[in-house]
Amino acid sequence: MEWLSSSPSIILLVLGFGFVIFFHELGHFLAAKWVGIKVEQFAVGFGQAILSWRKGMGVSIGSSGKKLEELKRQEESGVAGIDTGRYGETEYRLNWIPLGGYVKMLGQDDLNPNSQAEDPRAYNKKSIGARMIVVSAGVIMNIILAAIGFMVLFLMGFNAPPAVVGSIAAGSPAQRAGLQVGDRILYFNGAYQHDFTKISLNVALAQPGMPIPIYVEHADGRREHLTIEPEADSATRGFLGLGVSPAMELRGIKTKDSAALEESLRLSSPAMSAVRPGERIVKINGLPLPSLEAANANLKHADQVRRNIHFFDQAIQSSGGKPVELTLEDASGKLRTTQVHPTFGMMFGADSLSFGGMVPRTSVVSLITESVVKEKIEPGDVILAVSDSSGQKSNPSAEELKQWLDEAGHRGEKVSVKVLRDGKTLAFDNITLGNIGNRHYGLGVGLGFDDQHPVVAQILTDSAAAKAQIPAGATLTAINGQPVRNWFDVQRTLASSKANQPIEVAYAVEGDETRSATIDLSAAELTDIQSHRYTLPLLLQELIEPRQTNNPALAAWWGVVETRDFVLQFYLTLKRMVQGTISYTNMMGPVGIFVAGTHFADKGTDWLIWFLAMISANLAVVNFLPIPIVDGGLFTFLIIEKIQGKPLSARTQSIAQIVGLAILVSVFLLVTYQDITRHL
Repeated sequence: MEWLSSSPSIILLVLGFGFVIFFHELGHFLAAKWVGIKVEQFAVGFGQAILSWRKGMGVSIGSSGKKLEELKRQEESGVAGIDTGRYGETEYRLNWIPLGGYVKMLGQDDLNPNSQAEDPRAYNKKSIGARMIVVSAGVIMNIILAAIGFMVLFLMGFNAPPAVVGSIAAGSPAQRAGLQVGDRILYFNGAYQHDFTKISLNVALAQPGMPIPIYVEHADGRREHLTIEPEADSATRGFLGLGVSPAMELRGIKTKDSAALEESLRLSSPAMSAVRPGERIVKINGLPLPSLEAANANLKHADQVRRNIHFFDQAIQSSGGKPVELTLEDASGKLRTTQVHPTFGMMFGADSLSFGGMVPRTSVVSLITESVVKEKIEPGDVILAVSDSSGQKSNPSAEELKQWLDEAGHRGEKVSVKVLRDGKTLAFDNITLGNIGNRHYGLGVGLGFDDQHPVVAQILTDSAAAKAQIPAGATLTAINGQPVRNWFDVQRTLASSKANQPIEVAYAVEGDETRSATIDLSAAELTDIQSHRYTLPLLLQELIEPRQTNNPALAAWWGVVETRDFVLQFYLTLKRMVQGTISYTNMMGPVGIFVAGTHFADKGTDWLIWFLAMISANLAVVNFLPIPIVDGGLFTFLIIEKIQGKPLSARTQSIAQIVGLAILVSVFLLVTYQDITRHL
């Protein structure tokens, strides 16, 4: 696993988690001391103590409790020179399981509601108000820590992608709303969008089915009010999305690990290495980018990039799928030219790329390092067939291939795969499928579309092609008498037709003469075909625009707003889960949070602070849910005690605690299992 090799990030992450937990428990500790409760232990972590410290006794290996008890016995026996009164009442512990922490107060035990003490400084002897302060103090401290963390982040500078549209998915809400590549989203539903993370979170938790006003600034400086309706997107695991992604600069990616980059490029489409690290694109099809014009020299860097990528995208969309010429300049000023073939961009949501119901067959665009076919199949290979003991599927679509492989993997079968490479057919047999996450099996490859050969892999049900009885496996040869050599020709020809008018399609079936069929595209199918977009699969550097202020008051306000937003968004997420609009599979447990955290830590200190501040805000919400055994459940017990004038019976509290513990353990096991199957 790549994340396991990132030792510095892991160390920083563990220390950060420890500090978040420490701050939470510090809240309980300080509140308990403030209201006069005797605190017996202040611990970071669970289990046995590794080290402990007690005033007057110093540092001890393990717990100092036994040593103190022995001294008390000696004092009671009359041993001279022993005065346990000079030792502190609180033991500060570092325990060996770094997954939490606790404050042990006299007369209070989360797992034992019957715990009582007669000492006037015991928890159970304090007023309801005092106990409420103690119980809620940890959550309050997490909120404070999150706000402080965000404040520090904005003072030092948060290197985040700006709220700029870098690409648009075909058939997406963004495309229908009229968004363009290079647009800056200024306001979403009345809220200013400082960076792309805000867009992603606000959109994901928007009200389903509700049009939302947005205010954008186009690349040419024009501003416009638009309306957009977010929709569920499979790419974001069921969360609502717009179908946009962050902007990239037209320059090669920066990297500290050239060997890892070379390995990644070796397993990717050749187009990915068209722009090398240190190079920047200065011309496309011989035309210079707008940022090179003298009139734009005074624009901010992000605005120059916006104009560049808008111009670049227009050139790609007008290419008709033909090769695009790029002029590149390296750090020394040396120029070179190269050609890159556009590909069809992915469709928004779960829709397959189709042309009146005709789905292209599948090609391999990349391999993961753990791929089971790493030394066999290569990027660019076209999947001609997949087979196992149950039979063979020729020219499968991407969805058909994934389903076939997953079913074979669950049966424990090996498969054979036949591919087309440079005009030659190659066969690979006895392939043992690998677990690719989420309990699915596959080859460990990224799939795309074979856009260079107009071979129909699949016919969608109730489509124009299905009604015309065009068979899967057909190779299209002409449309309305115009020859077609690839799917770009097919898309261009069909897009120029009219809805509900007959279109003559000529095709060949292996072993047969050319046949023809008449299809009638519906208005929706024609719109889908016309909405298809092209993309260049280049490895480019992400556009970054630091969010920073030198004004501490403004940074503090931003921190408060950011914390408030994360708290509200967490509650909204829980609400959506209850409503069923967001799946419980989106939850992460300790493993998932740890893996995500290492990725953020690798991005820089600012992203690590952002992640930990977000975790602190979320931890406050989780801890204050009305579930017995967590702070929110204990607070609920106190409210009930206040209302009825007496606490719930010990038996009722014990049952509630057991139920709460069972809920937490069940959720913990569920999310951990999901994390392991997803990541390992």
